[in-house]
Amino acid sequence: MTAKRNGARQTPDLLAPLNARSFAASQRLALEGARFWARRMHAYADQMEALFRCTSADDLMKAQRGFIDRMQQDYAEESAAFTQLLSTSGEDKSPEA
Repeated sequence: MTAKRNGARQTPDLLAPLNARSFAASQRLALEGARFWARRMHAYADQMEALFRCTSADDLMKAQRGFIDRMQQDYAEESAAFTQLLSTSGEDKSPEA
């Protein structure tokens, strides 16, 4: 009623469909995203250490190749993890320990 009296436009309750299952699914997605970015940030830190230890162009190329290979693997694993989470988001699963 207050909304009509003030002339404000009424909007539907956007949080109504939020229930325990969708909240748990969103939390699993958020945790997976945080896990992935923590892994990538560690990879960047490891790369800086590897670059610091390089003494030749060959060492540099090996360090870069290793970094790129690790990145490709991380993104492939993350894609699979998100696919798994999204395909099971309709099921009632408890978060993994």
